[in-house]
Parts: sequence; structure tokens; C-alpha cells
Amino acid sequence: MEMSQNINFKETIKDAIKEALEEVSNEKGTDEKATLTIDSCVKYSGIGRDKILELAHNPNSDFPRFKVGSKFLINRTMFDEWLDKISKEKRVL
Repeated sequence: MEMSQNINFKETIKDAIKEALEEVSNEKGTDEKATLTIDSCVKYSGIGRDKILELAHNPNSDFPRFKVGSKFLINRTMFDEWLDKISKEKRVL
């Protein structure tokens, strides 16, 4: 391998490692928060985005959400309890 190819290869590997570490760091940061956004709730739960939005927008739902301005947030602890409850009830969403 030529010197310039070797340097490019090392830079590519270094950039890939850096991106992977940032991604892991961001995921850990999300896991530590007390609240979830709609998108982080989707990732956390595996429930589809459309269904989470439907639950969040339904005023008659027992879904544990609240709003900050126009943004929905979900209390993580209450969401875990809600998931446990709907699982025990064998509820269909």
C-alpha cells in the first residue's frame, strides 16, 4: 500500500471509530433521561411512530405524555409502568 493510501485508510478507520463512539455515547445519553421524545420512545419501545403519535394525541388515552410547548414528552418511568399495565391487560393498541 502506498503511503498516501495508508494515511487515507487510517483516517477512514479513525473516522468510523469516532462516529461509532459518538453514536454509542448519544444512545447512552438518551437512556439516562427521565423523559422520552416521540422518536426516542419509538426506539425505546419498538412501537411504531404512527401508533405512538396516535396515543399521544388522543386526549382519552392513558398514555403517559405531556407537552412542553408543542412538543410531546413521555415520562420514562410512567411509560414503563404503562407498558407493564397494558401487557398484563393483554390490551391491543
